Amino acid sequence: MNNLKAIGLALLFTISANYNLFAQNFQISVLKIDSISNEIVLNKYWKYQKGDDTAWASFDFDDSRWDTLPTNLNVSKISENVFKDKGWFRLHVQIDSSLRNKVFALKIDQQGASEIFLNGSLIATHGIIGSTAVKEEASNPKLMPFLIEFKDDPNYVLAIRYSNAAAFDNYKLYGIENAGFTLSICSNESAVKRIANMGIVRAIFIVILTVFLSIAFLHILLFLFYRRQRSNLFFFLFMLAISSMWLLILFTLTTSTDPKSNMIAFHYAKVLFSFAIPLLSIFIYSIFYTKFPRISWFVWGSIPVIVIFIYFNLSWMNITHSILNLLIVVDVIRNIIRSIINKKNGAWIIGAGFLLFTFFFLLVAVLAITSNQQLITDPSGFMVFVLASILMPGLISIPLSMSIFLARDSANTNRNLEKQLENVKLLSAKTLEQEREKQKILENQKEKLEIMVDERTAELALAKEKTEELLLNTLPLKVVNELKENGKSEPESFENVTVYFSDIVGFTNISSTLDPKTLIHELNEIFTAFDDIMTKNDCERIKTIGDAYLAVSGMPKENIHHAENMMNAAIEIRDFLEKRNLNSKVEWKTRIGIHTGKVVGGIVGVRKYIYDVFGDTINTASRMESNSEPMRINVSETTYAILKDKYNFIEREIITVKGKGSMQMFFLDD
Repeated sequence: MNNLKAIGLALLFTISANYNLFAQNFQISVLKIDSISNEIVLNKYWKYQKGDDTAWASFDFDDSRWDTLPTNLNVSKISENVFKDKGWFRLHVQIDSSLRNKVFALKIDQQGASEIFLNGSLIATHGIIGSTAVKEEASNPKLMPFLIEFKDDPNYVLAIRYSNAAAFDNYKLYGIENAGFTLSICSNESAVKRIANMGIVRAIFIVILTVFLSIAFLHILLFLFYRRQRSNLFFFLFMLAISSMWLLILFTLTTSTDPKSNMIAFHYAKVLFSFAIPLLSIFIYSIFYTKFPRISWFVWGSIPVIVIFIYFNLSWMNITHSILNLLIVVDVIRNIIRSIINKKNGAWIIGAGFLLFTFFFLLVAVLAITSNQQLITDPSGFMVFVLASILMPGLISIPLSMSIFLARDSANTNRNLEKQLENVKLLSAKTLEQEREKQKILENQKEKLEIMVDERTAELALAKEKTEELLLNTLPLKVVNELKENGKSEPESFENVTVYFSDIVGFTNISSTLDPKTLIHELNEIFTAFDDIMTKNDCERIKTIGDAYLAVSGMPKENIHHAENMMNAAIEIRDFLEKRNLNSKVEWKTRIGIHTGKVVGGIVGVRKYIYDVFGDTINTASRMESNSEPMRINVSETTYAILKDKYNFIEREIITVKGKGSMQMFFLDD
């Protein structure tokens, strides 16, 4: 009996200990929400578990043994053992009775893909959570909220299935530390107001971007009109970098749902800012120094160093990069202060721009600090609009002051030119009498000069005629006209061109039996006849390479009958050789290949113009020729399809062609 009592006491002790342990392990931190007047960021009491199991969405699931982890997933502080690609977050929420049976807006700002569950029911999906990194599709809804309704029950569980397979890669490539998400809840009115305010902020950013681009465009025009003032060029490059950076920042403020695009945009915005700082320093040197001093070469040399740092993206390089930019900024301020002290012309204008910039940014900083709580509870509310409105003149002040300085400098230059013009007028008046005397002398020689001019004009006209004739013998008429009108001819791509390629059968043996003079005479006579035939059939001879002859139809002047014209020319060439061979000591035979397709044509060379053609169509035409037979016309399947209703063809067996594979060819039926 005593033994039974002992056993009973032991069982009671064990049950009591296990109950206490159970109660301890299953303590759950609950986020209590009493009111939702402003935006509430849900950043506390989140439970986290690595892995993926849909059972974790359930309201009744026991998550007491899960770890507590911030949802932003700072990958610089956590390892892949904690979060690699997928995980679940759960938040227990207790709602005040005043919030029940009401609809609120839930917003998520994330870098990956997510599925959001409320008490086990899926209420929102952003992106696609794939089984692999390749199948994952990240999405960030940003400002766009989704609705959530609290029923009569006071207790709720928000479960988020979250995936970001590229988290650590993005950290290495772009330095993006936060790979997770931020969830917040607010009233519908607050969400709509936030979207409207952000629209106004974006409008302010667009206005600033427009001002930056306008200033940049104005100063590149000034440089193009007066290239000796290189400061306009450097200022344009600085403004171009700033404008591009601002455009990328504006892109990140849009409703784009692709986190990767936003990361890349933000990364390159930082890159452009890194280039803008040296360009600003170079601009300051260009306006305050007649020649670049030695110290300025440090700034020039920093540009390739910055490129190297950005390319390798190592942590110590990022620190060095920041120090380098800071030194350049200090040097810019030093130059401005030094120029103001030395009373360099207009230095006070740029100094005023920097002072305004500093004033507005300090004002923004003070307002941001004093309104910190409001910014946290309503990050897109009225205060953000106020800060953006104050920030706008601050951002514009530096570029605007520089532009005013350059405009003032241009005005001074114009005034100096006007003074010089007055001096020129005085000198002109003094020399006018001398010019009159010279005029009398010139009038006496006028008749002689006119005769000489007429003779020279006639010589030039004759030379021009010969030059044009030589050009027409070398280049197509359309290309010659382009050269005459524009001084250049741009390459063009033509979709429908028929290419003729032929060579002489046994040319090597024939050439060895003829002396060079006779050989050249024979080839000249044959190719001249070929040229006449091509011209007659609206085709264009491109070039000859030894005994090979290349011609096209359908370019550079487009022709819908290109294939038919080229076939007629090929038949005439074959007939010409057959007729000529009847009375010639040397019997010439040719193989002909024709193919139709896309061709690119243009001038090659600078000193010696050559119009040449390129593309796979040329190679295919060459293959047609090499697989032809003496005095026969071999066409590709493409050309056959165009001409099969107008000519008779003989289908050949499929031929394996080097570099092309198996090809169907057709002989023209004689």
